[in-house]
Amino acid sequence: MDEYKEYKVLARKYRPQKFEDLVGQDLLVQIISSAIINNRLAHAYVLTGVRGVGKTTTARLIAMSINCQKRDKADCEPCGDCDACRSTGIDSNLDVVEMDAASNTGVDDIREIIDNVKYKPVIGKYKIFIIDEVHMLSKSAFNALLKTLEEPPEHVKFIFATTEVKKIPITVLSRCQRFDLLRIENKVLTDHLLKIVSKEKIDIDKDAIALIVRAADGSIRDGLSLLDQAITNQNIKIDSKLIITMLGLAEREKIFDLLEKILEGDSLNALDLYRKQYDLGADVVMIFDELMNVVHFLTQIKIAPNLKDDIYIPEIERTRGSALSSKLTLNNLNIIWQILFRGFQELQSGYHLFQHGEMLILRIIYLFDGLNPDDLLKQIEKTDKKIITDLANQNNTDKNSDQNKILNFKNEVSEDKIDEVEKNYKKINDFRQFVEMFYVHREGILHTKLYNDVTLISFKEGEVVLNLEKISDHSFNRKVAKLISTWTGRIWQIHTSTSNLGKSLYEEDIINQQKQIELMKNNIEIKKILKEFPDSKIHSITDLTEVNLKEQITDTKIKKEEKW
Repeated sequence: MDEYKEYKVLARKYRPQKFEDLVGQDLLVQIISSAIINNRLAHAYVLTGVRGVGKTTTARLIAMSINCQKRDKADCEPCGDCDACRSTGIDSNLDVVEMDAASNTGVDDIREIIDNVKYKPVIGKYKIFIIDEVHMLSKSAFNALLKTLEEPPEHVKFIFATTEVKKIPITVLSRCQRFDLLRIENKVLTDHLLKIVSKEKIDIDKDAIALIVRAADGSIRDGLSLLDQAITNQNIKIDSKLIITMLGLAEREKIFDLLEKILEGDSLNALDLYRKQYDLGADVVMIFDELMNVVHFLTQIKIAPNLKDDIYIPEIERTRGSALSSKLTLNNLNIIWQILFRGFQELQSGYHLFQHGEMLILRIIYLFDGLNPDDLLKQIEKTDKKIITDLANQNNTDKNSDQNKILNFKNEVSEDKIDEVEKNYKKINDFRQFVEMFYVHREGILHTKLYNDVTLISFKEGEVVLNLEKISDHSFNRKVAKLISTWTGRIWQIHTSTSNLGKSLYEEDIINQQKQIELMKNNIEIKKILKEFPDSKIHSITDLTEVNLKEQITDTKIKKEEKW
């Protein structure tokens, strides 16, 4: 008869029967255990968290524990052998009523519960109502439950489970104790799956387990379901390639290859690798999802270098990720992430996905141009230092002669390179010159806002910090940075601050002009004029040479444009 015995999936087979078996919910277990032992149970609980972390299981354990007929009063664990425990485990306990709110959403279903509340328990001490996916109840159903939930009989307990706690009315939440079940950490979930693999005597690689854990995304039930799917054929060893095929993933190593070609600007080979992934059956959306995951992983390594030693991450990913992240800055990674994220959103609702993916790869290559001028200058300086060191070590017999050769060689090599870089961008010495660029290039609106409404907090070459409280345009920073970078030939970063310590250029000019007016009043000629015309006042002071210069610049630019 055993051969006809129904197979029980791993998620059901290894469902916790005691609080100590709950995985990754230590704080919840501690609080609930203490409440049960000290007989300080609330009349209603809300258990919330992502799918598959143990909400319904926890609700059943609470029901089993408080109704257990043989439980030690100094312990919270149910015995599992009494009538109450056994009947709860097989969903036949008359004192434990489970309802799926996803399929019983109406007020009539809640009225049925309310009618049952007045009846006392048959076996245990409490009558317990477990409502799963409670956020699916209608508004009228919630309203019908309110009064009973606020003042239930002493023998009644409510336990609600939900994945979307924000959809539950605040009037209901305020009448319950809320517990947030955490996502299962990768390390904890990996250890749990390895224990089950050992019990089931399954031959599976650690890299395959790592892929399952990543796909489970913190859900223990998803992890067990994927493992169950992978071990359907136990005649072969389960490796990472089998899991990749099963999940329809692009191979992570191939994704690293693709990203490397993109960063090298090798569009031909990058598109060739992309097509090969597609031809092997990888979904376009999944390819770019994996690219986003890799970029995020590189950012994590950049911020926390110790991550490269994490044994729960496949070794090939740690090795490739560490090597690749060392070549990139956080700013580089941020740019790539923004492009990928925008493209991924477009793919969700787009057509011609393969072609869209190709254009997205070209977009990254075009917008990501590697080193900026600052990085290049630093690289040149390092090269120069190395050249000087190598030459100095070659011959120490004639130091003066060697030094002259070194200096001459340095000048020939580095100055040419630096001049070549510096030719490409214009130096800006202060914020006023920065703002003046917008006047010269006839960006009148931006110039006016920068002059009148923007407060300068700090300025240095390539980076400006501004207070933009008076600016309503959310893309103001991006517009300014894009234009000034184009005009100067180098990358500028525009940051925002809430500090009120600075002043706008307009405010500075008003203050300076008031000082000049006070000084001008002492001028002999001006005194005569003010005396001759008693009602007159000095309104402003203008430098005519400066005005003429601006007019000459504008006229020259207009003439050039007309000629063009």
